[in-house]
Amino acid sequence: MLNEFYDDINSFTYDGKNSLDMGIVIEKKENIYGSPAPKIETVTIPGRGTMILNSKTDPLDNEDFEDFGVKYTCFLMPEEYQNVEIIARNIYAWLFYDVAYKRLEDSYERGYYRLAYCGQSVSVEEITRGLLGKLEIELTCKPYKFAYNGERTITLTKAGTLYNTEGFTAKPYMKIYGSGNVTIYINARAHSFAGIQSYIEVDSELMNAYKGDELQNNKMTSTLFPKLAAGQNNISWSGNVTKIEIIPRWCCL
Repeated sequence: MLNEFYDDINSFTYDGKNSLDMGIVIEKKENIYGSPAPKIETVTIPGRGTMILNSKTDPLDNEDFEDFGVKYTCFLMPEEYQNVEIIARNIYAWLFYDVAYKRLEDSYERGYYRLAYCGQSVSVEEITRGLLGKLEIELTCKPYKFAYNGERTITLTKAGTLYNTEGFTAKPYMKIYGSGNVTIYINARAHSFAGIQSYIEVDSELMNAYKGDELQNNKMTSTLFPKLAAGQNNISWSGNVTKIEIIPRWCCL
């Protein structure tokens, strides 16, 4: 999360490093809240015209959207001018040493983070020139952003209700403590497990069940992984369960 020290200055944190620690401040951000376009597949049917294909395998799934770009226009903090070339090399290494989706947070969308990568074509020399004026940093983001409060672990020792206020389905991580055959109910859906020993972990984003390093997908006797729909989610269970730990991963566009 953004350090409180940075509250009055616009900055962004990428892969755990804040832009202020790299010597740069955001002057402006384009596409502040994101504008991902929906992925739409159509087919033309004679006599009926164009139809939109629905490729969902689960009605609770969110719609697919395209990745989108954000651009930060930055400037070098005055006290750093004597180190321009060194800072340029550090910025280049920060952005490009491992091109992959990484956590992105900024002071414009407080309380949320995105997954993004830097794929722009730029050299150390171009970064150096940019630092003497305005440096533009472009990142490609996945469409959905995640709420900080969706990273908190919620523990249920009896039936309870979770409220998803973000308006989109969340794919949680759950750790179910118990033994034997267990069924978890989320609203009208039942998720069954056979032969649990002590606990089982279920990651609906990765679509895997495991116990530590050991895969446990064979203990899932239901087809669908648990999901937390927008609004009210009533959670209960049958079988020998002592508690359930849930990291909900609330998300929205």
